[in-house]
Amino acid sequence: MGFTVLVTAATGKTGRRVTPQLVKRGVTVRAASRNPTAANTGVEPVRFDWLDGTSYPAALAGVDAVYLVSRFLVDFVTDPVEQVGTFLHDAADAGVRRIVLLSAFGAEHAGADNPLRSVELLVEGSGMASTILRPGTFMQNFSENHMFDLVGKIRERGEITLPGGRHPVSYVSTHDIASVAALALTEDGHAGKEYTLTGPAALTLAEVAEHISAAAGRQVRYVESGPEPIHETLHASGAPAGFAEFMAHLYIESTTSGAMAAITDHVATVTGRHPTTFAAFAAGAADAWRG
Repeated sequence: MGFTVLVTAATGKTGRRVTPQLVKRGVTVRAASRNPTAANTGVEPVRFDWLDGTSYPAALAGVDAVYLVSRFLVDFVTDPVEQVGTFLHDAADAGVRRIVLLSAFGAEHAGADNPLRSVELLVEGSGMASTILRPGTFMQNFSENHMFDLVGKIRERGEITLPGGRHPVSYVSTHDIASVAALALTEDGHAGKEYTLTGPAALTLAEVAEHISAAAGRQVRYVESGPEPIHETLHASGAPAGFAEFMAHLYIESTTSGAMAAITDHVATVTGRHPTTFAAFAAGAADAWRG
């Protein structure tokens, strides 16, 4: 009998990398998105919209495991509990046995009213076997679409403009996150585990700019700022003012606390290989910054 995994946010930074890894393992992937399109062999596109609860049962029918990207990380919401709770109830009713949740670095230390922690607690209490992934900041935020529009500013102005850049952060590649997720979804031994996923080194934004400069063959510099660029970019993308304020506060607090400089061995423990270095990531993404 086959094994089917529902991948939510299938077109996102991690979802689109989890999918091919699952297909290589012989898994049928149900790729969930608001506007599903034709897919490759082994992938079944399915409509899924957090704002439409009627889309949940059809997406979950016949599914064995779910790669769940918290709704907080997908939409401009700070209270995802109602939708995620309904989804998990429908998943249990559909016979789903395993949930792998993409959360965020340090969420376990937040209060129960924090949107990331609230989703973690829902998953842990769902009755299904669960694994929680808490990655650090994505390396790909610098090379692909992101709510802070980092790649656009690097390409157009040769600048990384963010607050708190003097504080090191252990950036992680989404390829490594996807590798851990694919294994946790398809292999035993990960139920009840919580993995904090980081790269092999913590870097300041000035050091990030140096790596990008070397890879792209152009000068990129870090410019210290207040929270204003975050507010402006989020407002321009249509985010409500409350969400923009929340994200700016969350980013500044998590970065300047120094907590995100922590380095773990969880990528290597799960996958058996060392995590991607920022230099290797930058070498592969250089075209994104050349304009």
